[in-house]
Amino acid sequence: MRPATSAEIDRWDHLLMANPDGGNMLQTRAWGEFKRGWGWRPAYLVSDDPGMPVATLFLRRHVPGLGWLWYAPKGPAASTADQLAQMLSSRSAFPGAFCVQVEPELPDTAANRLALTSAGLRKAEDVQISRATAIVDLAPDEEAVLASFKPKTRYNIRLAGRRGVTVTAVPCDKAGVTAMYGLMAAAFQRAGFPLRPRAYYSGYWRLFEASGQGQLFLARLGEEVLAGAFVIHLGDRAWYKDGGSVTHRHEVMAPHLVQWEAMRWLRARGVRSYDLFAVPSQEQRETGDHPLGGLLQFKAGFTADIREFVGTWDLVLDERRHRIWRRAGEPLVRRLRWRLRGDLLY
Repeated sequence: MRPATSAEIDRWDHLLMANPDGGNMLQTRAWGEFKRGWGWRPAYLVSDDPGMPVATLFLRRHVPGLGWLWYAPKGPAASTADQLAQMLSSRSAFPGAFCVQVEPELPDTAANRLALTSAGLRKAEDVQISRATAIVDLAPDEEAVLASFKPKTRYNIRLAGRRGVTVTAVPCDKAGVTAMYGLMAAAFQRAGFPLRPRAYYSGYWRLFEASGQGQLFLARLGEEVLAGAFVIHLGDRAWYKDGGSVTHRHEVMAPHLVQWEAMRWLRARGVRSYDLFAVPSQEQRETGDHPLGGLLQFKAGFTADIREFVGTWDLVLDERRHRIWRRAGEPLVRRLRWRLRGDLLY
């Protein structure tokens, strides 16, 4: 891999869509530039090898006294563990790095874990909220997509319509952001997850909206906003990035309708695969109660296609500095960022 030229960065998302996976929302130019304002510097790397993924976004953070931590969110887009190892084999691609973190969307199998370990990578604490997700196939016609949902989910979608719930695609202006952030605050509080500052979410919502890749949807009953979803699309792929709902009026099933209308909107724009983003992993499901358990029940109503990936892995380039980072540096940075900015490390 080598640094992308200015011309390549200008057409970054087109290069990204040439990757084997068709590109990922966390590998886009919008995401890289957004994270620039939150402590990371984007590094756009490309491969001239026809057998490799074309483009990979890495985010870099300078750690005083240790050097650079490199992180590829949902990347690189390697098709196999061996291909990933080959992509990481050139240490000169990561100047100043003491650790390169990757989280390719490779299936979480014993064979893949063994191959990654054999290539010198170490399993790390997962950066993403979950390494498992649920995928909705939007390729069939609209009636077939609806018919693929569980009967209860189809019933809830129709019930919401009968009860008078309406869903609208709205701009990420002050009113839209305020409404959506309020819905997310309620949902995060119920699940026990930390909520980042409003400026964090509004920042990338507006960037993706401006790039024509993001859309906010709000569900209302009369004048009351009951549920919302922010979706991101790239080529024929899309992701349910953020969502939330009020703690009352569950009987009108607004979250079901907002998802269905978002899917209809995405299908009209050529999207054929919709990633519902984050459900409990098999291990988490087996251990019982989990904050994402309710989301799994909701999302599984739209699809039975649950996929689990290998998660985050470290390529350690300096053993001593990596050990200091894991034992002392990372916990300290996490505490300071939350105390000073109400924000997370990644």
